[in-house]
Amino acid sequence: MTGMRRAVLALGATLLAWAGPPVPMPPPYYEAPLWPLPAPGPLPAPGPLQPRDDTAYARPARVRDDVAAEVVDAVNRHRARADCRPVRLRTSLNRAAQRHSADMARRQRLTHTGTDGSSPAARMRDAGYHPGHTAENIAAGPRTPESAVRTWIDSPEHRAIILTCRYTHAGVGVANGGGGPWWTLDLATGR
Repeated sequence: MTGMRRAVLALGATLLAWAGPPVPMPPPYYEAPLWPLPAPGPLPAPGPLQPRDDTAYARPARVRDDVAAEVVDAVNRHRARADCRPVRLRTSLNRAAQRHSADMARRQRLTHTGTDGSSPAARMRDAGYHPGHTAENIAAGPRTPESAVRTWIDSPEHRAIILTCRYTHAGVGVANGGGGPWWTLDLATGR
């Protein structure tokens, strides 16, 4: 019996050494955002009964070409100083950015997540663009294209996005509404 007990203990020790220590439980699921989240702009501080502006918003079909061109010109001036190639406007990215600006204006909420839970890359795909690398800058309140770009350049996180040289295409959206205008700048590299 002693020999049998030794054999069982040896087998148990071998199995324990083979199996190793118990595997730790993974931490609770957490998905970090893929882009820096901006601090809220000139939006009113949340309060117990914050009145919502129920003004009807006209749903713009697309951003005016001159506004998009002004934003991209200002972005490209900063990119040139950083030795980055200029970005070019893409109609599909304009469409994605404009839809997101209109969505933020309707909800009066500065966010990278769409009403339907979409991310910037998903909105770009839905608009017909095939993104490789993507980024999005948003703002609420600046009155001109130049001041919107200045808002982003003054923020280190947003400046880093604009000065990322791998981006080749841009889309711009702007929508009027309470707390706005609401701006979206989509930057991407296609596949």
